[in-house]
Amino acid sequence: MIKKYVYFPLSAGLFASIVTVLFSFAYESATAIEGEQLDSLREAIPMSHLIIAPIVGCLLASAGYFLAKRVMPRIGPFLFYFLFAGISIFTCFGIFTVYGLHEEIIYTIYGYAMPMHFFPFLSWVTFKTLFFPDQK
Repeated sequence: MIKKYVYFPLSAGLFASIVTVLFSFAYESATAIEGEQLDSLREAIPMSHLIIAPIVGCLLASAGYFLAKRVMPRIGPFLFYFLFAGISIFTCFGIFTVYGLHEEIIYTIYGYAMPMHFFPFLSWVTFKTLFFPDQK
């Protein structure tokens, strides 16, 4: 049973990391970010952050969910989902504080990074139904 609680957030986080990296490559290719611009982007948002952040996010989310469910069985899951979605939305605004980018990609960073903030949430919710099909 404990394996379920470890494998679930790790698999959701790994999936979110893969999607994040694939999205970054697709976005860079579609918007022709290369050379100095790509170096500037990688310096502002390193690839290691794109891999580690979703895994850590899913691990923390799982701990928060099961704690909320244990402390408040009736309303805990709702509060968790509400907070997780709210945090995903709120962290998008952190993109506006990224400085030091090449001047030609200053405005493309928003389309690049904002969707990535929702990948851990979507992955976590999707994988939860796989590991815990009987829970709401």
